[in-house]
Amino acid sequence: MSLKVGSKGALVNAWVHAMNARFPSYSRRPDGTPLREDGQFGNDDAAVQREYQRRIGVMQTGEVSEHDLLVLGVDKRPLLITVCGTGVPWWVGPDADTARAVEDKYRWQPIGYPAQPFPMGPSVAAGRAEVAVQINRDEPEFKHRERIQLYGLALAGYSQGAIITGEVWEYDMKPASGPLHWVQPRMLKAVTWGNPMREADKAYPDPGAAIANKGSHGIADQLMVDTPPWWRNYAHHKDIYTEQSGESGEDSTAIYKMIMGVRVFSGPDSILHQLVELGLNPFSGAGAAAWALLNAGMFFGGGTGPHLNYNIGPAIDYLRS
Repeated sequence: MSLKVGSKGALVNAWVHAMNARFPSYSRRPDGTPLREDGQFGNDDAAVQREYQRRIGVMQTGEVSEHDLLVLGVDKRPLLITVCGTGVPWWVGPDADTARAVEDKYRWQPIGYPAQPFPMGPSVAAGRAEVAVQINRDEPEFKHRERIQLYGLALAGYSQGAIITGEVWEYDMKPASGPLHWVQPRMLKAVTWGNPMREADKAYPDPGAAIANKGSHGIADQLMVDTPPWWRNYAHHKDIYTEQSGESGEDSTAIYKMIMGVRVFSGPDSILHQLVELGLNPFSGAGAAAWALLNAGMFFGGGTGPHLNYNIGPAIDYLRS
């Protein structure tokens, strides 16, 4: 986010207020009066910014960069990284809707990644890598690393996106040897919906549906461990991706492992072939549960009802609190 001639809004006024307070000798219009807090960045404002840039020894563009806003203490918003679910672009889903509702409190950075259903493993890996890229960005218009160092980071992920946020925390931030361990003490909050990596009993309610059963956990074979208190998983009863337990849960997790990393529709590694190898009869018992999982459209945008009707109100309230 930067300010240039034509920019409008409260951030312009905040910058003008800071410049008038800190640099009264030159933060002035041609007639000698201070810059006006009129919500519009005009030529007079650009002239003052060029003088500021001349004095600090940088190129005199007349534009106020994100770094300038951070240094002046004008934009103190933490960074909010969101990761969407399968089969949709970054601007669709509860994560994006939540981010739009809290942009006055956070600098929003969505993650672009394949979001593909099959095989899901490479898609998750690509999303996880992109989160690291965004966290470490240091261009004038994307001072993400500096912003996190100053004001902290929050995460939001839905469905497959929740796997990505979970892996980033568990494997990149939490371990002392993790490439993003420097972020660990700067983590503020995290929210997920339908998290396949949900640790048992780490669930929060929302008005969309009943909360997941006590003792249940996500469908993934690698779950989160010692989930921090600032991490909120919104998890629905009968959302197969985040509510699993017992033998049927084990079978569903076996299917999840296949979907994460093998060819699906044909050949010796097909889902059908592997179901047979597991000894699952697709027409009864645990096999029926496994086929129900597949027929639901594993992590597709269609999904199942309880996976789609999350209410973002509690997440918005939490992030704003």
